[in-house]
Amino acid sequence: MDVDEDIIVREMNEEDAERLDLLMAKPAGIQSIYKSYLEETTCGQCEYIVLYCKGQLAGFGKLDWKSSYEDFDEIGIPEIKGMQILEAYRNMGLANHLMNKLEEKAALRSEYCGIGVGLADTYEPAQKLVAERGYEPDGKGVFYIEPEAVQDELEVDDYQALMMIKKVK
Repeated sequence: MDVDEDIIVREMNEEDAERLDLLMAKPAGIQSIYKSYLEETTCGQCEYIVLYCKGQLAGFGKLDWKSSYEDFDEIGIPEIKGMQILEAYRNMGLANHLMNKLEEKAALRSEYCGIGVGLADTYEPAQKLVAERGYEPDGKGVFYIEPEAVQDELEVDDYQALMMIKKVK
């Protein structure tokens, strides 16, 4: 566990999953997605990390050991996914704490760590963060998260990402 003054970054547990369910809006009747995340960690597929600030859950992120991006998967590069800092805790530098822990975990199994960054303007903070942290494009161009969504006239939306890579050890 990393503790820096009032910041705690650690692996997610069942209590964290329950807190996330309460904090994050979900349609009625939908099973806990955060509890399913926790099940993935017990199978060794990934690691979910939570970040607390002054005792409050402030963010979370996932490190996928088997990337769904084929180019990372082929050479065993773990991928950071689904990283989120809750709105009340943004612009406080907390994302760097979360990224530090995710990269530290990645370095246990790989020389590199990967991340996909959305192209839409809503991803501007994430784009800046990964660039500041030394990630570089993998050189393969735009990755279409849902290739069937690609049409003749393409709009930038949540389905395109630039895949980035960084040496972590």
